[in-house]
Amino acid sequence: MADINGVTLQAGTAPTVIYTITYTKSRPNNNQMTYNFTISAALGSSGSFIHNGYALLCTMTVNGYSSQVRIKAVDGDNWDGTTPRLRYVSVTCPSTTGNTEQGVRFRVVSDGRLTLTSGVIDTSSYTVLSSPLLTTACGAPTSCSVSPVLAEGGVTLSWSGASGGISNTISSYEIQYSESTDNFTWGAWMPLATVSTTATSGSVATSPPSTRGNYRRFQVRTRGTAGASYYSGWKVSTNSVRRNTAPKAPTTAVSSPAAYSDETITLTWSGASGGTSPVKGYQIARRTSTDNSTWTAWNVLTTLELAASGGSYNPNVSRVPGTYTQFGIWTIDTFDVYSVEKISNSIYCDITACGAPTVCTVSATLSEGNVTLSWSGASGGAGNAITSYEIQYCDSTDNSNWGDWIALTTVSTSATSSILSVSPPSTRGNYRRFRIKTRGAAGENFYSDWTVSSNTVRRNTLPTPPTSFTATPAIYESATVTLSWSGTIPGTSAIKQYVIQRSTSTDGINWSAYEALTIVVSSATSGTYTTSASQIAGTYTRYRISVTDTLDAVSGYVVSGTVKKNSPPTAPVIVCPVSGSSGYNTTPRFMITTGIEPDGQTQIVEVKIDTGAWVNSVDNPEMFSVSGYLGNGVNTVYQATTLSAGSHTVTVRCLDSDIGSSSPEVVRSFTVILPPFETITANDTHVKATHIQTLRIAVNTIRSYYNLSPVAWSEDIIAGKTAVKNWPFHIMELRKAIESVITTINSFDSSTTFDIPPITWLPIGTGRPRADVMQQIQNLILML
Repeated sequence: MADINGVTLQAGTAPTVIYTITYTKSRPNNNQMTYNFTISAALGSSGSFIHNGYALLCTMTVNGYSSQVRIKAVDGDNWDGTTPRLRYVSVTCPSTTGNTEQGVRFRVVSDGRLTLTSGVIDTSSYTVLSSPLLTTACGAPTSCSVSPVLAEGGVTLSWSGASGGISNTISSYEIQYSESTDNFTWGAWMPLATVSTTATSGSVATSPPSTRGNYRRFQVRTRGTAGASYYSGWKVSTNSVRRNTAPKAPTTAVSSPAAYSDETITLTWSGASGGTSPVKGYQIARRTSTDNSTWTAWNVLTTLELAASGGSYNPNVSRVPGTYTQFGIWTIDTFDVYSVEKISNSIYCDITACGAPTVCTVSATLSEGNVTLSWSGASGGAGNAITSYEIQYCDSTDNSNWGDWIALTTVSTSATSSILSVSPPSTRGNYRRFRIKTRGAAGENFYSDWTVSSNTVRRNTLPTPPTSFTATPAIYESATVTLSWSGTIPGTSAIKQYVIQRSTSTDGINWSAYEALTIVVSSATSGTYTTSASQIAGTYTRYRISVTDTLDAVSGYVVSGTVKKNSPPTAPVIVCPVSGSSGYNTTPRFMITTGIEPDGQTQIVEVKIDTGAWVNSVDNPEMFSVSGYLGNGVNTVYQATTLSAGSHTVTVRCLDSDIGSSSPEVVRSFTVILPPFETITANDTHVKATHIQTLRIAVNTIRSYYNLSPVAWSEDIIAGKTAVKNWPFHIMELRKAIESVITTINSFDSSTTFDIPPITWLPIGTGRPRADVMQQIQNLILML
């Protein structure tokens, strides 16, 4: 067993070469333990101590954590045999439990190439059984100072260079202070603060002494986690801070002149000085009195930046007559500390009234809007500078008898002349005049008298708009409309121009907003203007006109009548013939229904056969069942002159009665065919099945012409098979089919012209029909 520096070692076999192994330990934080080993050796004689790989191997186990560190020697390290040789290593392991290390082992090993002059390598192992935890005191800061050294308010104390001890980390710093009147003899140390921190440096905000001119110094010591027994010693600040001393007020302060009216006041002072800091500037205040004894509170006028012992200033003063004024001056140092005040002598104000303007006029005597009121020649009084002008006005209907004066405004200015924009009376044709007086700083008792304007302004009267304003034609087809007006009456100024606007509508009820159309520059009381009109069919347009005078006053508007872009009628309807149909009548009927005329005009029906001339319901009334000017949806029958057999076309259109605008043309093709009937002679012709069949075909042809559906006959007629007893029924069936055609023709319009006369059917009898019965049907078909 060996006891080295308080550490118990246990050895193996006794070594020939003695190794001394010592270590120290520290705990820089709560997570690690650091070991510092020192190895020394001594031999009985000199020689080579180690060679190529001789080393000390340390194996450490702490709370189950193992770490090995090999300390390798330097190749060729020779030794004199007497002086111990040292080798060092630091091994860091996690924190231990309590203050005892566990299982730290180390031994000497060789890589097999060791050569010694003498002695035997000690290959035994040494084990540290236990060791107490070492604790040392913290280190005091190496530096401690305060800044600034002259202060009015807060200062900063700073320190650095502190250190913790073994097992004793820094936890805070304790700070004290003491004071002195001369920075030499100091009072007792007083507690100031404790700053919690683990840093080796720090700072704290503090203050100078409360007594101006006194000094304050500080001392700091380091406190650690090991407690008060391990605090550091005190470190006293290398400098101290002094509390700034107040500056001195000026020794003289003089204001002049002692009696004033409107003169400039001058305040001068001298003899001021700084305390421990230099003069930065001055504060100047004013107070007033009516008896030079009882004074108002100080009213600060300004703060001057002036690093001098004296100066001058031109303060504002009261211009109220009989008022005394004194000034106070305070010296201010660079720490913004104020001295006591220095009070100047008293000065006295003597005031006179202002002078009224000598000239007052308005720029125009007739106006629609504002005019300029100007004045000049005013003056301030003694000690009574101009501050403003008070202005009033009164109105008259005849420029002779005037109403009461009414306050208008106050114009703030110190000039002896000025201008103001003013308005004429609100009532057109009335007159207005103005008066003005000068106001000064001395107050109402020192205002000037009134000056009345040398002229007046009259409010312009509006022109009267035209009494007549028309737009023609009411319904137009052309591209222009003519506007005419008359009866304009000027107001108090001449006519300058006319403004014309327009508005449109699609139904004559709901109108768009008026838009500008034109400005007609004219001084006449009447005029005309031709304008482009809307070319959108059915559009209504109305116009309005106002008159503007030379003062740009605008009369009310007068609205014209409405004009409308003509809309042609819609296409007529040809009820018959059906296009592509046929008939036997060489003077065929055409059944026509007029379309709609949007403008409410009447219509003229025009008809053309093939490429012939147009004939119409007004000029050719004999050719129309309902003739003349027709309304909307009116039925009329046109009967053509004799046509040849063959294909033809009929074209129909409608014209509006005023403008003659045409509707779309409607065309129908049709054919006039030759009669298909065989002549039937009484007591000669034998009526056969073919006669009946031909009649049936002819009847359905005519029905198709009149847009009637064909008849589905009740029985087919077959020669040699159709029973004779059924012939009367076939005749009745033909008559009935013809009667519906006649009804269609006669009921189409309100006129009987071109109607089929009432028919008295011949007796049918029994058996085969007689020739006259058959001939009656044939003749009727040719009339349809």
